Amino acid sequence: MNNHFNLSRFALLFRKHTAEQYKTYLLSLGVLLGAMFLIMGMASYLASRPIATSEQSIFFMFFMMGAGMVFSSTVFAQLGDKKKAIAFLTLPASQLEKYLVGWLYSFPIFLLLFIPSFYLVLSILLSIDPRVSDDSDMINILTSEPHLHVLLTFYALFNALMLVGSAYFNKHHFIKTAFAGFLGLLLFYNLNKLWVQAMLGRDLVSAGPFSAAYFMENEKRFEVGAYEGNESLILLLLVALALISWVVAYFKIKEKQV
Repeated sequence: MNNHFNLSRFALLFRKHTAEQYKTYLLSLGVLLGAMFLIMGMASYLASRPIATSEQSIFFMFFMMGAGMVFSSTVFAQLGDKKKAIAFLTLPASQLEKYLVGWLYSFPIFLLLFIPSFYLVLSILLSIDPRVSDDSDMINILTSEPHLHVLLTFYALFNALMLVGSAYFNKHHFIKTAFAGFLGLLLFYNLNKLWVQAMLGRDLVSAGPFSAAYFMENEKRFEVGAYEGNESLILLLLVALALISWVVAYFKIKEKQV
């Protein structure tokens, strides 16, 4: 079948996928709710005060990135099983439409379910904590640090990389993708350090990508600062990398046609 998009066929495919997977998705959501309640509740119980907004922000990032990556790594896991892969690839829909169903569930739909779920758990924990006073705050993801657009950019990148791993690896998708990402990050860091060392003509203590470089001279540490206004450029590069990775994930699925 030609890889083109038909809205009616896509809607049928989306409904079919939802009817087949909604119980699994609801169960997974229940597990996530339980995990958030247990971990944040335990942290609140062991602390000497209610969960501060800074700690709420950390929990929000941790659960969003962690749960999102795990879920995204399973979206195309059926391609690693021969029988399931045949059933998936022979569905009367284009590969683009199949890919878009997985992308919708792992990116916008996941976020639309995760955010209110997090607030639900947080509000319950704060409401049952006797130490909470009237001036206790709840995190506002629209104004808190890091900004929401930064979180969404990083989630988009992690989602895209996990979709690539989900389509590429046959087993242990999350572990293998995370390990490959770690190796890639380590390689990128060292190549960047070698490049900066060649530019400055001296050995460096450290030189992270898009950050300051440090070197020692006469037992003193010196810093070569990075351009302070590079946040927008970094985010644009991350968005570009996410878009490229989404495209790569699609073509990996397209390669697996029966």
